[in-house]
Amino acid sequence: MENAEVKIMEPSIDIYEESVVFITGNTDFNSDLNRLRVLLSIGATGFVGKTLLEKLLWSFPQITRIYMLIRPKGGVTVKERFRCFLQNPIFERLRANHPERLKKIFHFSGNIEDDNFGLNESDREVLCGEVNIIFHSAATVRFNECLKVAARVNSQATYNLLELCRQMTQLRSFLYVSTAYCNPGRKYVDEQVYPTMPPVDWRKFLACTQKIPDDYLNRMADYIKGPHVNTYTFTKSIAEQIVNAYRNVIPIVIVRPSIVTAAYREPYPGWIDNVQAISGIMMEIGKGGISSILGDKNLICDIIPVDFVVNAMIMMVSKSRLGSLSICNATSGVTNPITWQHLGDLTMKWSRIYPTRRMIMFPNFKYRCSPLQHELAVWVLHFVPALFMDLQTLLLAQKKRLVTPIAKKFRQACLAGSFFSLNEWIFKNKSRYYFKELIQNDTYSMLYWNLEELDYDDYVRRHMIGINKYLHRENFTVDSNKFMVTRVYWLWIFLHLCFYMLLVYVIF
Repeated sequence: MENAEVKIMEPSIDIYEESVVFITGNTDFNSDLNRLRVLLSIGATGFVGKTLLEKLLWSFPQITRIYMLIRPKGGVTVKERFRCFLQNPIFERLRANHPERLKKIFHFSGNIEDDNFGLNESDREVLCGEVNIIFHSAATVRFNECLKVAARVNSQATYNLLELCRQMTQLRSFLYVSTAYCNPGRKYVDEQVYPTMPPVDWRKFLACTQKIPDDYLNRMADYIKGPHVNTYTFTKSIAEQIVNAYRNVIPIVIVRPSIVTAAYREPYPGWIDNVQAISGIMMEIGKGGISSILGDKNLICDIIPVDFVVNAMIMMVSKSRLGSLSICNATSGVTNPITWQHLGDLTMKWSRIYPTRRMIMFPNFKYRCSPLQHELAVWVLHFVPALFMDLQTLLLAQKKRLVTPIAKKFRQACLAGSFFSLNEWIFKNKSRYYFKELIQNDTYSMLYWNLEELDYDDYVRRHMIGINKYLHRENFTVDSNKFMVTRVYWLWIFLHLCFYMLLVYVIF
């Protein structure tokens, strides 16, 4: 551990003069996906990474190979995880129309948390000798992650990957996926790298994460995060500083998505495969499990469909230039804003029209700005009904999942996200003009960036159908579960009448 500080080296162009010949030559190359054929995707098993991989194989048949890292998990081998990965429903249209393209995916056993990514020497040589473009979207997005883990995955791994890039002789572009919320202390966020708030030297930070004991480092988190309310945005901000330090030695671009939601159009309308961020909240609203959210209903909720994020990542590769760092705020707030109230109303509307079989209460909730009022509503409207439902389940010996633990889980999720629903940021997005130019001149005619035309009513409809189809795994039909939602509605009305009658009786 005493040598940890020595390992954090200052990026230098001199190091590249012999090993990376292209950097010292013509630096105004066109590094788009129409010319470059070998890719490395870090984070390919995640929501954004998986959607990116599918789009690349679907729209860019000239790509010859896409490498990805997979680690053993839960006792499942790398080989088995890769086999299951290829069977993922997201690749359905590829399996039906171009099954041969799935053979372009190659995997290596590795882990971004390990030294040298856990790669053996032969695998490293393959990557260093062939890769043209790197898409780095791997991250831990848990808001309550301990600082040690968040730093290792979000910051240290990014540094290690950039160090590996020193040996990649064919590398033409490195794209890093950050977050639009990595500068929470600024109301207006432009497409540029800002100093960390509070000022943090990323080299010393990485050295400290290796030297300081885990428990002590995690206790220090609240003192060093500054305006960051969680370790996720803080360590992503540190990662941006690291990436920026390499702009003179590697052609780098950054994409900053806001709140990533289900697909608008591709690979399928409403495609979603995780319950992180707002999609999990929308799912629970549809089940009737959330009756109160701590937030300001009049503020802008900056959401961005995952296929728009993927399209931005692909088009930003063309902006890779040595010596400069291009950034895209992949956000919707400036182009086509929607308030939290409007999003909530649409979520309730379409969850009632297309109800899930897992509905436990009638979908209805309210935003509350007061933490006290919200906490009171949570106990009265969330935990009391949940306790009665679990009591019924236990007394009748039913084989049903208990509701109270789920209510606790989503209470924590809502509290973790309350910072974003109680505050508002203006993310400037000049990159959209560049995207439209690329699409109009047929450079990327297979892509789209028509955010201003996005109809949120239709989009939330697709989103809620996608939740039922891909998360609840229900066979969707227009009239499915209509009788059940009617029954739940009248039960909801009956319980409200009983509550108000009891209240009148107690008062008078």
